[in-house]
Amino acid sequence: MSEINSNNKNYITAHQCATILIGSMVSLGMINLPADVVKNANQDGWIAAILGIAYPVYLVIMASFMAKTYPEKNILHLSKMCFGKVIGNILNLIFISFFILAETTVAAGLSNVLKIYITPFLESKKILIVMFMVPAFIAYKGLVNLARVNEVIFYITLPIFLIPIGAIKEGTILNLMPVFDTPAIDILKATKNTFFAYTGAEILFLIYPFVKEKDKIKSAGLKASVITAFLYLWITFITIYYLGIDIVPKFLWPVITVSESVMIPIINSFRYVAMVLNSILIFRTLANNYYAVAFSVKEMVNKWKIENIILVLYVVFFIISLFYGNPVIRRSFINKIMPIYVPLNLLYITVISICIFFKKGDKNVQKK
Repeated sequence: MSEINSNNKNYITAHQCATILIGSMVSLGMINLPADVVKNANQDGWIAAILGIAYPVYLVIMASFMAKTYPEKNILHLSKMCFGKVIGNILNLIFISFFILAETTVAAGLSNVLKIYITPFLESKKILIVMFMVPAFIAYKGLVNLARVNEVIFYITLPIFLIPIGAIKEGTILNLMPVFDTPAIDILKATKNTFFAYTGAEILFLIYPFVKEKDKIKSAGLKASVITAFLYLWITFITIYYLGIDIVPKFLWPVITVSESVMIPIINSFRYVAMVLNSILIFRTLANNYYAVAFSVKEMVNKWKIENIILVLYVVFFIISLFYGNPVIRRSFINKIMPIYVPLNLLYITVISICIFFKKGDKNVQKK
């Protein structure tokens, strides 16, 4: 284990592990998820939002198996054990690049949202410079502090998901009719579009060695997946209910539009309150991804000081985030790259799981 978590006190509870997983999954993808699913599933888009849970559930099952078989070795170590140092490190770099992609696309997306809705007077460069400071600091403080941040934010931001309740009196149930009218093949196509929203559970393969209750990793992961699926179901359901399938695709971020339906006399525009709470959610995700990359780099290049890694990553993340451009270009890029990354992650994780399964069998034979 690297110096970033070398102290024996740097262990987290299963509950904290669950909040980290939720914090990694529930992010910017949430605010445009309804638009992604109605393209194929129409008024049954909420069904696709539920089915997307299959992705994190599979990851949790594989991670719990690895944790049970090799409780002190994360996936980076297991990769080198299965494929050798050279090939293992190459595959690890591809795996790490996923977190870099997640970090920079989310950061670029948040800067776009802030620039349009809250700080139109600031350039994207200035927003990004400030934006990466908080995640960098949290990642530098290590996993225990990251877990505490995720735990606190999980509870203080729960009201975000109550905000759309105000849209119930303005929408109509007819927008959800007829139910189950969409062909199964189209619902499956829509489910594929939910994978970006459900990505993030991959961080479990890095942190499970630091979870105190190894026997609770699976239950914690499944709980996080179910909570995430429920939140996505609710957001997708209420957005379609309020806007209808013809209007939802016309908005870049339809969930923000739904939040504007809330009218509170003492608040001029509730949209800003919703945006602040959403930003807190997304900063949590940025901190998680930042930590995942910093930890992985430290694991691969142990001679580097964590301070230097954090600083270098700050510059790298900032530069990459500038290349995504406007929201339309960014989303187009994500729609092209995620269908590649998700199968790669699944293949990488599955092959390693199969490898250690047979290695475990060899060990049992030798013991006999």
